[in-house]
Amino acid sequence: MGMLKRGLALISNNRDFGLLMAAQFAAQAGDGMVQTALGKFIVFGGQKGFDPEAARSPDEVLRIALYIFVPYALISPFLGVVIDRWDRRRLLFVANGLRGVVVVLIGLAGINAIPDFALFLAFVLTLASTRVVLATKAAALPATLGDANLTEANAVSQLGGAMFQIGGAVVAIGASLFLTARWVALIGALVYIAGALVALRIDKASEHAIGTGFLREARRVMGNIIAGLKEVARSPKAASSITTYFWLRLLWSFTLTGIAFVSLELLEGAETTRLILTGGGGAVGAGLGFLLAGWLTDRVRTTAMLVVASSVLAGVAVAALGGLELKPAIVALTFCLGLGFFLGKISLDTMVQESLGDDFRGRAFSLYDIAYNVAWVVAAAAMKLWWTPLEGTLISLGGVVFLVGIAGLALWFRRAGLLTPRTATE
Repeated sequence: MGMLKRGLALISNNRDFGLLMAAQFAAQAGDGMVQTALGKFIVFGGQKGFDPEAARSPDEVLRIALYIFVPYALISPFLGVVIDRWDRRRLLFVANGLRGVVVVLIGLAGINAIPDFALFLAFVLTLASTRVVLATKAAALPATLGDANLTEANAVSQLGGAMFQIGGAVVAIGASLFLTARWVALIGALVYIAGALVALRIDKASEHAIGTGFLREARRVMGNIIAGLKEVARSPKAASSITTYFWLRLLWSFTLTGIAFVSLELLEGAETTRLILTGGGGAVGAGLGFLLAGWLTDRVRTTAMLVVASSVLAGVAVAALGGLELKPAIVALTFCLGLGFFLGKISLDTMVQESLGDDFRGRAFSLYDIAYNVAWVVAAAAMKLWWTPLEGTLISLGGVVFLVGIAGLALWFRRAGLLTPRTATE
């Protein structure tokens, strides 16, 4: 409970951090509502919605990944420059406000009256805008904190965001019993707009003054992207952290997709039981990760060591339990995966924020977004190629491959001095 109290104290005692979290949480709560409402009307590959974790076949996972993740991966580097060269308060306002206006227009026109392609674009806009909000939040977070603990702040952001997104979806499902989808979408749009307005009240979201004008920077965008890549490459702490995030995200995407297929076979037709089975263990693990993050960070020699340990926990669980098509094994696997991924992600966010100056963090977290998108595409392609002949065994093999990769990344950490307290904290 100590971590929870410290997290709440961070929000209540630090005005800018509290407002930044409010903007993020509104974005994700709105997502839960809007995507639930729009997803009922979008038919894709014979199924409704665009959630790769809820896909029912490897073909569908790959199609969703290609449609959703590839386009954003292409524009993400440019958005990273925008995050570093534009007022981040305004960017949070635009990312939340624009999609809020779009969804309001759809709701007023009537979802049934909107062509599927337009609904698809609106759906993708909500997803892309959330990635912009999260990358901007991660880049702005150190400036809002002062001397507060980055690890605790990242834990609050991660867990709070997940809870608000799930909460938004639950509210949308409950509201749909009494309201039509258009009204649910309109309520979600108002939540987006509220998040946009809150963002404008943040006093400080950058540690450096905004320099030259946006249009001038836009003309030099390629040079800015290259400069960002060079800056990350010059920092072993940043480069190794972003690479590790990709590897950890790949394990997450690959494993959850495989578990979804296994549970579909085990519990055909029992949708609620499937949701509890596959999501319950992961949610408990993530919650425990939130409670333990600060405590563990204070007790390990370096943050990088916690990254390695949490990654090994997740990898061993996948390798050992992935091939067991049993309900208890799925719960245990998702628990360990949620715990390991959550602890690793919090620590990696902190390492990137500590390793780079404020004027490069936006581009660094745009690389995070690329890693997130590419991980889904690679996981989907692997499922498409090998799921049918190998089935559940493929999940365990994925865990083994992941552990081999983590061994290599741990060696990178050690050679860069990130596993020794002196160098890691410089």
